[in-house]
Formats: sequence, C-alpha cells, structure tokens
Amino acid sequence: MANITPITCCRLCGSTDLKIALPLRPTPIGDMYLPAEKKPGELACHPLNVTLCNHCGHAQLDALVDPELIYSNYLYTTSVSLGLADHFREYADTVCRKLALPVGALVVDIGSNDGTLLRCFKEKGLRVLGVDPARDVARRATESGIPTINAFFTPETAAQIVRTHGRASLVIANNVVANVPDLVGFFTGIEVLLAETGHFVWETGYVRYLTEGCVFDNIHHEHIDYFAVRPLTHFYQRFGFVLRDIEISTSKGCSIRSYVARTASHPAISPAVAEVIAHEEAAAYFSAAPFTRLADKLKTTREKLHALIDGWLATDQTVAGYGAAIGTTTVLYHFDLGKKLSCLIDDNPVRHGLHSPGYALPVASPTLLTGSSCPDFVVVLAWRYTDAIVARNQAYLKNGGCFVRILPEIELIRN
Repeated sequence: MANITPITCCRLCGSTDLKIALPLRPTPIGDMYLPAEKKPGELACHPLNVTLCNHCGHAQLDALVDPELIYSNYLYTTSVSLGLADHFREYADTVCRKLALPVGALVVDIGSNDGTLLRCFKEKGLRVLGVDPARDVARRATESGIPTINAFFTPETAAQIVRTHGRASLVIANNVVANVPDLVGFFTGIEVLLAETGHFVWETGYVRYLTEGCVFDNIHHEHIDYFAVRPLTHFYQRFGFVLRDIEISTSKGCSIRSYVARTASHPAISPAVAEVIAHEEAAAYFSAAPFTRLADKLKTTREKLHALIDGWLATDQTVAGYGAAIGTTTVLYHFDLGKKLSCLIDDNPVRHGLHSPGYALPVASPTLLTGSSCPDFVVVLAWRYTDAIVARNQAYLKNGGCFVRILPEIELIRN
C-alpha cells in the first residue's frame, strides 16, 4: 500500500533482528471518525503488530503509516481527555520546581496540540512556543494566546526557532515521541534547539504498563514505539545526551517522564534511573514473555465478551459502546465487537454525528442514555475511565441500564 512502509530495523539501535511479540488485528487509522458521506466504512485496514528487538529490547510497530494521513485532519484535543488538564498543571509545577526555570525562559512544546500544557507554563511567567502538525488545532491554539508553529518538528524547524526565538531552556514533548516517524531527525532537532544547560523533558507510555496493565488500547498507528528506559539510555548517547532523572506517572494508563540533558553539562544522575532499569531487567521486559501473557489475557477477554453479548443479542436486547477515541478502534477490532454494537457514545461533542473508522458506528451524545431508546447494555470501550463514566451516568443505572467494564476483568455494573 502507498501509505504503509514496513519497519524492518529497530528504530533505536538499527538491528534487523526483530520478531513479532504481540500480534493484533489490523485496523483503519484509529482517529479517522468521519461523516457518513465520506464513507468511513470503506477505510482500509493496516497492520498493527508489536515487534521486539532481540538486540536492545525495544518494542515498536512493524509498519509505519504516512503521518500526513494521520494528522492533517486530527480530531483529538488535550483539553477533552479526562484528567489530563489536571495532570499537566502538576507537570508544570514539578518541572519548574526541579529545574528552577527563571522568569522569561523559553519553553517549546513539540506536539503542543491545543496549548493546554503550555498555558500552565505561561502562567508562571515563561515564554512559550508550540509546534504541532495539525492545521486547525495549531490555528486555534494560536488564536487562544499560545503561539504555535504548524509543522512537524525537524532539525530545520528547530533551526528556525533558534533564529526567531533563541535556544530553549526547556523543550517538552508529551505523548509525542512515540509518534515520530524519524527518531534520529527528531533528536537531532532537540540537539539544535536546546540551550547548553537546558533540558528535554518528555513523557510517553511505558511498556511496563502496556504489558502488565493491559493498556493495549494505547497501541495504534500513531504510537510507533513502546518505550522502556534501558534501550533509550544507549540511544541518547548518539546525540551527546544523558538521562538525568526518570519519574513514573499515572497519565495515559501510566507513563515515564524522562529528564534529558547534555552530557557535556555534567548533570547529576538520579539513582532512580538505575533502579528503574534494574526492575525492567528483573521483569524480563526485553523478552517476549510479558507480551505473550498479555496476548493470552486479551484472547480470554474477547471470548468472554462474545459469550455475554451474543446472549443479550439473542434475546433482542440492545448493546452500545462508550468511548469514541483513537484507542476505541483498537479495542473494537481486536475484540471483534464492531458488528455487535448499535452505536458509540462519547462525551466529546466534536465527535457526535460522526461514524467510527471501518465499522462506521454512529457516535451519539450521552443524552442517549436518558432517552426512550437507551441501550440495555453499554460496553465501556474507554475502559480506564469506567469509574468516571459510571459516576456521570447514574440516571442510566437507576433506569435499569447496565455498564460493562471490560478490563482488567469483566464486570457488570448495575444500580
């Protein structure tokens, strides 16, 4: 396919010794929710397997989708992601405290989206600049007071920023680096942009919680890499960087936050770095075993869900899904639920009236749950937010409805 490029070598160390560790069912581009007239049901499915490098232990997808196809009409915005705005306020507080950033220092956010995080830094008296490839999102962020360059981050983009704004005391990238097609070019850009004593602080999903926490809905075509700390420490050395500190965060199903500095600036290294790497080695994250356990868990969950839903459908009961985000597409396809649900329900009004990628399920407002045609069962596809979804929709339960938690264990939630 013209929009797909097989990934045949490790994106961190370059080894060609790769093996499939977690096979997942092919899906369309996960966030391509479209109006019915654009025929979302005809979208092509693309490979979605996670491979493991036998040399350095890095996990990544086995195919790259053209980023222009993914990001040119991007729907996701940070501000609608449950809990993320609060997380970003804590993030800005922690980073400013740890790095003692002076008022007026330049902060550049790569993949800044709608500017939610940069706004937290701006409130602390720092100069801010965003970089984001999504045209409409970048425009709206700029209009809201967060200047944003509409571009992919490259060494050329970095050089442009240095010419117009100077070097950055802090470069941040959150849930972005795993999405970057050219990692070498990206980190070369960081090297160009970062001040001599500056820091690159970035947050990404952690393979530990992918395998141990069943957060498989973080696997989609945007997320090319699934990072652990040990392979990254060797990768940083190619650019004259060192991992100074590491924190584990509960964001996005649990993430790692890395504090990266220039080796030449002689930063002190936190003991946390060695401690996290020791845990990774003891837990065998660089072998196929954790991925095999996850695959077995997902297979069992799929079988149990099918048994329940098929039983309800056989008695003419209706079943909907809750959640219409990018991870929903992974869940729908891997659990083979698309033809078993009547619709999807989502809190984000931007998605209402659109249809899901591939299965073309209509997306409805949560008001559906209080109407006369409300479904008998609602499978919570955005499963990590089950408790919050249930809490907001108590009226549905009081009227006899039932939510279905799918992970880490299947649970029927009634009043």
